Amino acid sequence: MSKAKILHNISKALAHNPLQNEKATYKDIIIPVEQDKIKEYKRLQEFNKAEVFETIEREIPQTLRTIFQKEQITQTLIPSTLENLEFSIPTLTYNKPMEELKNELFTIECGVLEADYGVANLGVVALTSSHIQPRLLSLITQHCIILLKKERILNNLSEVLSNIKIQHPNILPSNILFIAGPSRTADIELQVVFGVHGPQKVYVILY
Repeated sequence: MSKAKILHNISKALAHNPLQNEKATYKDIIIPVEQDKIKEYKRLQEFNKAEVFETIEREIPQTLRTIFQKEQITQTLIPSTLENLEFSIPTLTYNKPMEELKNELFTIECGVLEADYGVANLGVVALTSSHIQPRLLSLITQHCIILLKKERILNNLSEVLSNIKIQHPNILPSNILFIAGPSRTADIELQVVFGVHGPQKVYVILY
């Protein structure tokens, strides 16, 4: 049967039995954050076993010092964007390929980094990885300290992804990480163990 004949039969069939069209409707099923976004974010972060400190920007160094002293941290890994921040302990800037730093990377106890966003209704932080702040920075150390601006806490995951797409209109980052407290697993005899494939302790500093 020729192509023309097939198309003719389809047109004839559609004339006798037109397709039923239904206008699509969208319903947002995400539960809105009814209360204060920051309060809800802190509550859920603590459920995720992260420890949250609320402060102001100029007091970040003091908050960092408190955490360093509590955990007896003697050196920390940082991205190049935090080089101007005051630290009370020696720092290593993650500004070279991993192969060039690997002898030092695996001996450092703590990493400090900046979050892109917070997700209020989940209590997680969103990080986009890049050469400025590599993905490994949030995974390689025993302790992870995340700095997050309060105005960058959004209602839900959909809002966060929409904002990331606006910031990266041409191509998305190679990795978008969502961190919900320290890593954990219960694969072995259903016993929860922290720090199996990432930090054992996570701190979030809101400012």
